[in-house]
Amino acid sequence: MVIKSGSQRTKTSTLVVEHVQREIFEGRLRSGDRIYVERLSAALDVSPTPVREAFVLLERDGLVTAQVHRATLVQHFDARTLRADYHILGYLGGVAAARVAEDRGPEVLDQLTSLLDALADSGGLAGRRRDLATEILRVQHRAGATPRLLEELRGQGRFLGWAAGESERRRHEDIVDAHRQVIEAIIAGDPWRASQARVAEAAAAGEQVIHELTRRGVLRADGTNAASSQESKRSLQS
Repeated sequence: MVIKSGSQRTKTSTLVVEHVQREIFEGRLRSGDRIYVERLSAALDVSPTPVREAFVLLERDGLVTAQVHRATLVQHFDARTLRADYHILGYLGGVAAARVAEDRGPEVLDQLTSLLDALADSGGLAGRRRDLATEILRVQHRAGATPRLLEELRGQGRFLGWAAGESERRRHEDIVDAHRQVIEAIIAGDPWRASQARVAEAAAAGEQVIHELTRRGVLRADGTNAASSQESKRSLQS
């Protein structure tokens, strides 16, 4: 990848973020592992600048922690911390959903109804289903979130939303029903029920992520992180 402009740099930073996310999710990077700017930029054939920018985003997401003049470390996480993170994400999304239920703008209600119908008709097309579920959340967030809340949702959802999409194993009917409960509460003008349904949906997504990370050997069956309790001495080689 060659950086030629600011917009491309931003895009490259996003690609670096996605690369590190996947390395952590698939267990090639473990809790306590060191990541070096120079090594990662060489491995991905990008300049150090977007790698540093990516580390800022990853630290904001709680995936890594930077040490001044030293390597960046992969943060510790386990089933307990993931459940807490998804609860926070669900709560923030629930605030937005509740505000949509209070306002009940006709255009937003039409959008959500149409998206829900399309989601129900998407059947076994996992990619299509994922895109529609993501769009439902975007509509709710744009309509119900304040600028500060929207920024929080974007930050919180960057890794958590991506990981949920990578881990989704629920039946199609269960996914549709989870979103239906939120949207029906919004249409009915019931903020509390809309909020609680969004929290429940986020919790279900979190359990799927925990299950997938356990299946991959990143987490143990008891929910603890499979990495050694001591800092791993491995560093990113590729």
